[in-house]
Amino acid sequence: MLEAISGIVTLGMLVLSVGVGVRLVRLGRRDGAGPVVWLGLYFLIYSGLATGLSVTTYIGWSGVGVALPEAVTRLLNGAFFVSSTLGVSCLLVFTQRTFRPDSGRARAFVACDVLAMALGTLALGLSEGFQVRVVNGPAYWVVFLGRLAAWAWVAGEAIVYWIKQRRRLALGLADPIVANRFLLWGVWGVVVTVLAFADPLARLWYWAATGTSTVWVPAVGRPIIQVTVPLACGLSFASAVLMVLIFFPSAGYKRWILARHALEAR
Repeated sequence: MLEAISGIVTLGMLVLSVGVGVRLVRLGRRDGAGPVVWLGLYFLIYSGLATGLSVTTYIGWSGVGVALPEAVTRLLNGAFFVSSTLGVSCLLVFTQRTFRPDSGRARAFVACDVLAMALGTLALGLSEGFQVRVVNGPAYWVVFLGRLAAWAWVAGEAIVYWIKQRRRLALGLADPIVANRFLLWGVWGVVVTVLAFADPLARLWYWAATGTSTVWVPAVGRPIIQVTVPLACGLSFASAVLMVLIFFPSAGYKRWILARHALEAR
C-alpha cells in the first residue's frame, strides 16, 4: 500500500513538473523572458528527467525479481547525477536573473555552486563509478549541499521579495496576486529544502543501524522506509499543491486573494 501511494505521488509530480516545464519554456520563448525559460528547464531536467532516472535506478531495491544489472544501475545513477546537476544549475541561473540580475556576488555564487556540483559529480564517478550505495562518500555530499544551497536560496529570495511586496501593497503599488505568487514560491522553496533531507537522513539512519554502506538488508531498510516515505510523500504532495496554485491558479483562488486583500486594506 505504501509503495503504491509513493508511486502515485511520484508519478503525479513527474507529470506535473513536465507540464509546468513545457508551459514555462513556451511562455519564456514567446515573451522573450529568459529567466522563465531557465525555470522551465529546471522542472524539465531536474524534476522530470533526473527524478525519473532516480526512480528507475532504485527500483531494484523494491524486490529481487526487478533488480537491474550492476552496469545498468551505474549508468542510470551517473545519468541522474549529471542531469540533476544541470537542472539545479538552471534553477540557480533563474534565481540570480530574477532577484539579483545586477549582483556580481550572486553571479559568483552561482558559478561556485555549479562548479562544486560539477566537480562533485566528476569525483563521484571517478571514486565510486556511480555505484548505487546506501551511503556514498564525500563527493556525494558535496553535490547534495550544492542542491540544498540552490533550494534554500530560492526560498530566501522569494520570501524577502514577498515582504517587500507586502509593503508596496499597503501603498497600493503592487498586485496582490503577484505578491501572493512570490509567497507561495518562497514556501515551495522551504518545502523542497526540507524534502531534500528525507533521503540522506534515511540513508544515515540505515547506516547507523547496520554499519554497512553498500549492502541492502530489507529487514532493516523497510521499517526505515515506512517512516521516511510517508514524510516524503506528504512534502511532495504539498509541493505539488503549491505548484498548481503558482502556475495554474483557478479563478476562484484569484478572487479569494483579491477579496482577502480588500479586507486587509480597510
